[in-house]
Amino acid sequence: MSLISLKNASKDFGIKILFEDLNLNIEKKDRLGLIGPNGSGKSTLLKVIAGIEPLMDGIRTAQSKLSICLVNQNQNRNTNKSVLEEVLDGCGKKREILIRYKNISETIAKEATSEKLIKELGRISEIMDKEEVWTLEQQCTEIINRLGINDLNKPINELSGGFKKRVALASALVSQPDILLLDEPTNHLDAHAIEWLQKWLKNYHGSIVLVTHDRYFLDIVTQRMLEVNNGITKKYNGNYSQYLLSKIEEEKSEIASNNKFKNILKKELKWLKKGVKARSTKQKARIKRIEEMKNNKPILKEEPLDIKSNTKRIGKVAIEINNLTIKSISDNNQKTLINSFTYSFRPDDRVGIIGPNGSGKSTILNKIYNRSNIDQETIKIGETVNIGYLDQYTNTLNEEKYLNKKVIEYIEESSYNLVLDNCKVSASKLLENFLFSPSKQHGKLKNLSGGERRRLALCKLLMSGPNVLLLDEPTNDLDINTLSILEDFIHKFTGCVIIVSHDRFFLDRTVNRIFNFENRNLVRYEGNYTEFLNQKELKNKKLRGIKQINNTQQNKNFLKEKESTDNLAINNKNNKIAKKIRRRTFKQSKELEEINKELPKLEEKRILLESMISSSNSDITKISIELAAVIDMIDKAETRWLELSDMSN
Repeated sequence: MSLISLKNASKDFGIKILFEDLNLNIEKKDRLGLIGPNGSGKSTLLKVIAGIEPLMDGIRTAQSKLSICLVNQNQNRNTNKSVLEEVLDGCGKKREILIRYKNISETIAKEATSEKLIKELGRISEIMDKEEVWTLEQQCTEIINRLGINDLNKPINELSGGFKKRVALASALVSQPDILLLDEPTNHLDAHAIEWLQKWLKNYHGSIVLVTHDRYFLDIVTQRMLEVNNGITKKYNGNYSQYLLSKIEEEKSEIASNNKFKNILKKELKWLKKGVKARSTKQKARIKRIEEMKNNKPILKEEPLDIKSNTKRIGKVAIEINNLTIKSISDNNQKTLINSFTYSFRPDDRVGIIGPNGSGKSTILNKIYNRSNIDQETIKIGETVNIGYLDQYTNTLNEEKYLNKKVIEYIEESSYNLVLDNCKVSASKLLENFLFSPSKQHGKLKNLSGGERRRLALCKLLMSGPNVLLLDEPTNDLDINTLSILEDFIHKFTGCVIIVSHDRFFLDRTVNRIFNFENRNLVRYEGNYTEFLNQKELKNKKLRGIKQINNTQQNKNFLKEKESTDNLAINNKNNKIAKKIRRRTFKQSKELEEINKELPKLEEKRILLESMISSSNSDITKISIELAAVIDMIDKAETRWLELSDMSN
């Protein structure tokens, strides 16, 4: 029996049908991904599955005593409880067992002779063994830390929306329900946290229903997909990659069917124009069929979102940063976020900035845009530069004064018209290009989904015709279709683009240079995110090689000391203890001399290559490969040196 079943389920939002006649079963250990445009009803469907949103029509059935946990996109919970207390609250039964054990222990401490309580304590202990309750607090702490939350005692009502989301996610993971419903779980997480989360979910014993814009994450976690679009739902077996292959085959089939339909209709209309008299029943039926074909044309797909670039020319340098140091002050403690960063952003740069949460990624974009408390010589902006800045949360859209505004009114605050490719485009037409229908344009902002608000913020950003884009987590809440179009737009954009993002797929498609936060320094890597990972792996190999060399040197010193001790013991005993010693041949002695000459040269070459990696003008990938080869040669030479040195001359 399925854990949850929806039969002939339908749901609308006012006059808009989100889905109808949906039949869906959630099975044990299911891995279901929901996919579709913003506002199509994915989040609503999650709430229906959870049983907190009623159906317009149809039936929802669920097994009794089924534990379900839904983690929404937005978390507005305000409480004085600490982070750890809030996460422990989500542990339900385990938490109650732990509290019961502590209460009985305290009572026994006062009434040590109570046999009944001692037996009860033994019974509870057995349950704690079985349910793994002993390490509950440790499990909570580990998951909280993995999701990037360091202050376990901070009250929930002092956290930002992003941190509240992480706390809710941690609480859901610790509680381990039968069904885990996740709405954009990767929002506000850094790359390390996302990689940890996808591994955790891959090994999860329960069922997962997932909505996410992170395509790598979707590909790894899911095993089947449900597409929700324009009130129609379609099921696909396999992960996101297999879903894309199925969509390609579908589109090929649809094109062929549409072409066949057009040919038949064209042929039938030609017959009709001949003026054949409709005397027979067959002729009347044929005319009726032609009318039906004319009235039932194939459904045309929505035109893809097409955002064109309209930028003013920039000089040689768009933004110049000289020796930028940024410090943060919290609890009267000063902390350096960025230490002496220098870089000149060129007009055609495609730069990604990555690092752990709280490292200063958003801060650097904010400083470039606002230049508050920064010396004018530290950040210089080109004279013709017009910066378009998309912040992480699009906070202005959530302000009370905007929520009751119409969508068209919000856009027209920037401009009534925009010139694109020497053509004047109205705000209304631009909104249509962003998939806002005329009825949607006259609706209020408060009725938009999170993804639609994000898309609207992008629309308003482009109304100003920027030639430098500062994008802070631009993929948050956007649907995959819009993400693909945004990626294409950035590719065609004729200005400078600086992106802060945790979305690995998006970075792979949009940037060709990465700055990674390492010990408060922004370290430069050439290439996209995948190439960055490859270079990091080479660096790690180098470090492992150096560590191995150090270990080899320690072993060498140890062997020398041991040899000296052994020789001393032999001399003291007047050679009473015989020791067989291998002797070097003439050829081996020559080999040892060559190694002694070669090792210093190899060490010099290693130091030179390491210094070249630090230089911004070097081909880092090529040098890193050469460095790895040199380290390997040093390792082999030292190993051989040890073997030959151990022999007697």
